[in-house]
Amino acid sequence: MKRRIEPEDLYVLIAQVVFGIALIAAWEWAGRAFDSTWTSLPSLIAVRLVEWTGTILALHLGITLAEIGIGMVLGVSGGMVLGLLLGQSLVLGTVFRPIVVGLYSVPIVTLAPLLILWFGLDMAPKIVLVSISSFFLLFFSTFSGVKAIDRDLILGLRQMGATPGELFRKLAMPGAMPWIVSGIKIAVPYSIAAAVTGELLAARLGMGALLSTAAAQFDMTGLYTALFVLMLVGIAASSAVEALEGRLLRWRPGAR
Repeated sequence: MKRRIEPEDLYVLIAQVVFGIALIAAWEWAGRAFDSTWTSLPSLIAVRLVEWTGTILALHLGITLAEIGIGMVLGVSGGMVLGLLLGQSLVLGTVFRPIVVGLYSVPIVTLAPLLILWFGLDMAPKIVLVSISSFFLLFFSTFSGVKAIDRDLILGLRQMGATPGELFRKLAMPGAMPWIVSGIKIAVPYSIAAAVTGELLAARLGMGALLSTAAAQFDMTGLYTALFVLMLVGIAASSAVEALEGRLLRWRPGAR
């Protein structure tokens, strides 16, 4: 069943478009009225974007999207599974959760140089960095979601003869799903940042490498163009996760 577009949604969309156009117009005016050396101009960015679209953008953007996609699949699945397992088991949760918290205390970005030394300059260190970033976020959100399930409900199902597998499929997984989706929503921007940060430090290809090259050449138009493309990636990824949320959590009150 397709979601019906509400008038409020249309008004919000129109307001967003008008605000965006006004912001771009103000930027263009300010750049032409004053010095645009460090700010470039939206018109120049649009021209550069068209130039890149026909040449190098597909390659660099494809590399970054592949790093984000593969890393998130590994990290999200691993964090979700471990969160469900430790959340269901009091013993395992008590033993291993402090270890995970200790590992999470290490700033993720500081691992980038080490991973580059281990795996080289190709995609592997960026994929690992994205995986680690999304893994911890999904672990903590899933673990919290399982722990938030009513313990009386768990005891009641056990008294009715529910097996551990049935508790997992029919209670733990559905009960933690809102938390899991929230974790994915948080993990998306962190994963984009992790991939681009790894590319900024050392990479031959990718949006981070494009940013690094533009900055080294003081090419402000190229710098803002790359940032604009990353902003579009973030918006698209956020919209995709919201669509996933609407499909997975359509049973919630108020869901549309």
